[in-house]
Amino acid sequence: MPDAPSAPPAGTTLTRALPGILLIAAASLAPLWGVVAEEWSVLAVAFVYVADGVADGLTFWLRARRAQGAASDEAAKDRVLVSEFVRTYFVVVAAMALVLYMVFSGRLLRPAGGVPDGVFRPFATWQFWAVVAGLVAVRWFVYWWDWVRGGEADFMPPAGVVAAPLRRLFVLQFGVLVGGLIVYWPLDSSSAALVVLVVLVAAAEVALAVLERLRTARIRAAAEAGVKAETRGGPPGGPAAGPAKTRPRGGRRRARRR
Repeated sequence: MPDAPSAPPAGTTLTRALPGILLIAAASLAPLWGVVAEEWSVLAVAFVYVADGVADGLTFWLRARRAQGAASDEAAKDRVLVSEFVRTYFVVVAAMALVLYMVFSGRLLRPAGGVPDGVFRPFATWQFWAVVAGLVAVRWFVYWWDWVRGGEADFMPPAGVVAAPLRRLFVLQFGVLVGGLIVYWPLDSSSAALVVLVVLVAAAEVALAVLERLRTARIRAAAEAGVKAETRGGPPGGPAAGPAKTRPRGGRRRARRR
């Protein structure tokens, strides 16, 4: 039995991904400027992360459509998988945006008996949209850096692509909702508490990005090990065998009836 493929060292993997990870960290901390200098509301900060989630979903949709790691006989299943991913992802984003708006705009909850002052003011400033544009640009850079430049479309199956953004969506969006509720209601939209929330979200963003890079490195190592093993199995002195075909993802084969 061949040895299990080993992924590249974590240090090597993270060094390659360092530009994208650093940009994600910087972009995730950008709302700090709005909170400290412009006194952004909880609603404004929450909607920055909604916009970031939309951009992230779009880039992962492109990754899933262009992934080539699965066998050709799985193409129909992959199309269904990508379609379900898009539907689930953007339904959750739209529902979360509606909930965030109803809660943090004062429609459902009103701290001190009234709507917070200036809750919509950040949306009319160029600074708010500059931060949103920066987050979107970072997501597209990471897509180019990892997927296009890194050649991940050659070995990543669609099923491996769509898992990461869904996990990130549920962790961060619900984390922003729960943390925002604490800041908005008991703490009465305290700027200091909102700063803590932004820092925690940025830390979660970086942690999820690191985990995704390490997971992708393991998949790359497994794909390359499979190709090398099949090539070594060619006849002596003859042409090297081609890459091993991916086995169907179905379960065990049924025994043929006689």
